Amino acid sequence: MRLRTYILGILACGLFASCEKMNDRHEAYLKDGVIIYTAKVDSLKAFPGRNRVALSWLLVSDPKIDKCRVYWNSGRDSLNVPVQRTGGVDTIRVTLDNLLENIYTFEVYTYDNAGHSSVRENVIGTVYGANYVATLYNRPLRTAKYITASKSAQIAWFGISPQAVAVDIEYTHINGSTVSKREIAVRPDPFKPAAFADTTLLPNYKQGTNIRYRTAFKPVPTAIDTFFTVYDTQPVQ
Repeated sequence: MRLRTYILGILACGLFASCEKMNDRHEAYLKDGVIIYTAKVDSLKAFPGRNRVALSWLLVSDPKIDKCRVYWNSGRDSLNVPVQRTGGVDTIRVTLDNLLENIYTFEVYTYDNAGHSSVRENVIGTVYGANYVATLYNRPLRTAKYITASKSAQIAWFGISPQAVAVDIEYTHINGSTVSKREIAVRPDPFKPAAFADTTLLPNYKQGTNIRYRTAFKPVPTAIDTFFTVYDTQPVQ
C-alpha cells in the first residue's frame, strides 16, 4: 500500500513538472501577444523550363495580403512578389530565371503590410539545362527517297522517345526556295498516347538537294520551354 502511494506521488510530481514546463513554453510563445498568421497560398505548382522555372498559386482568402515571398536554395535565395488583391480568387504567376540545372524545393509565404506572415507552402520543381539536352537525339531516319511520279521526297522514320513533340524539316522546293515543314505527334485515339506518323511526304522537292531536320522535346507536358537537337543533314536517294 505504501509502495502504491509512493508511485502515485512520483507520477503526480512528474505530471506537475510537465505542466509547469508546458506553461513555460506557452508563456514564452505568447509573451509578445497572440501570433497572427496570414492565409497561406493554395494550389502551388511548378512548371519546369530551361535554366528557369515558372510557379503559380492561388490566393483564395485574406484581403490583407499585399505580397508573397519565394525562397529556394535552402532559403539562401528569395524573391518578393507584390500582390494587388481583388475581390475574388487571385492567380499569381512568377518565373525564376538564371537557375542552375537541378531539382529545387520552392517555399512560398504570404505577408500583410503589418509584417504578419503565413505558414509555409512548398513545391518541388525541376530545372533542365545542358545536361538534359546532351541526352537528346534526333529522330532516327530510316530512308529518304525521291518519288519521280509526284516530284516529291518521302522520308521513312524509326520510332522516337515519347518526350518528342515535333520534328522540323527543311528542304528545297523545285523553284529553289527553302520550305519548312513541322511534323507533330497526333492522337487519333483518345485512349492511346500521341504518336508520330511513320512517313513524311515532302511535295515539290528539288531532286538532288539535301534535307535538314531536327527534333523538339519537352521533358514533361507542362514544361514551359521546348528543347531541340541540332539539325542533321540527309541526302535523298
